[in-house]
Amino acid sequence: MTDARLLRRHRAYFKGWAQAFGLHELLRDAEQGLRWLLGETQLGLMLDPAIRARLRGGDEHALGGLLAEELRAPTAQSAAPRPLRRLGLAVTPPALVDLGSETLRLGRLTLRRCPAPVIDALRLLLEQGRDLHLYEAYHLMYPTGTRILTLSRRSPIGLIYRELPPALIRSAPLARPLTTELPQAACA
Repeated sequence: MTDARLLRRHRAYFKGWAQAFGLHELLRDAEQGLRWLLGETQLGLMLDPAIRARLRGGDEHALGGLLAEELRAPTAQSAAPRPLRRLGLAVTPPALVDLGSETLRLGRLTLRRCPAPVIDALRLLLEQGRDLHLYEAYHLMYPTGTRILTLSRRSPIGLIYRELPPALIRSAPLARPLTTELPQAACA
């Protein structure tokens, strides 16, 4: 069974603006070259230049669709059906984040064998039943200009961020990788 929830996306009004991430535990994933920030009400992925390039997948703006002004499905498989409404056709937003038992897809970036604490933290955020928010943050502990892709139960500060069209975050609790030998990380 697959669950889908609304993911509210936010983008800073001006380049370089961001709010602080807050208290967290740093988790280094040396296998995939990632740094995760595990907070009580949020999960963050450190956006190093190499990670930004992998997320973009050739798109120079908005982290490969995660924070794009116009929402598009990253792949044909993630496009949701178009439900009928009273006043005509309405498009269901595409899923930008997919969570399996060991796999996490963020836009165009697919991470296989994602660390268990990251999967558990994201599942905990999804179980709370509140809206989830996606935005970029920063932290004073890290070099100037370092940004953190943040999934949070709390909405960001309205003076810094504007809301973009929503997307979906899907969770398939029983999803398994198709083969036993998968690359460490691959762009979808």
